Amino acid sequence: MTVSTAVAELNAGERLRICGERLAVAVIDRLAGVAADKVDDLSDQLEKMASGGGLKLGAIFGAGNALMAGKNPLFGAMKGAWGALGVGPKIAIIVGLVLLGVLSPVALLLLLVGLLVAGIISAVKR
Repeated sequence: MTVSTAVAELNAGERLRICGERLAVAVIDRLAGVAADKVDDLSDQLEKMASGGGLKLGAIFGAGNALMAGKNPLFGAMKGAWGALGVGPKIAIIVGLVLLGVLSPVALLLLLVGLLVAGIISAVKR
């Protein structure tokens, strides 16, 4: 007995039920494929936004990733913002931090000398 003869022996109601089940399976399969494609498209768009969306968006995604990983979102935001920066701003920040470290003792020395001069001037005026 073949499948076609077995189906031919079924009554119309049973054939309709079988065809309905096959149609439902086909529709669900198609909808699942469309939904998976849409999720992939959305994921690609979010990745594009994260990579080229600027400083704020990089910080937001970095904080979200850190939060989902159970880490500190502040450090995640800083890491995401740093990753969103271009090469020029990164170099400027590094140079600025180096100069701050080098020039801080000079600024402190100038402040102390200024306070010393102000103290001498106030002592002489009395």
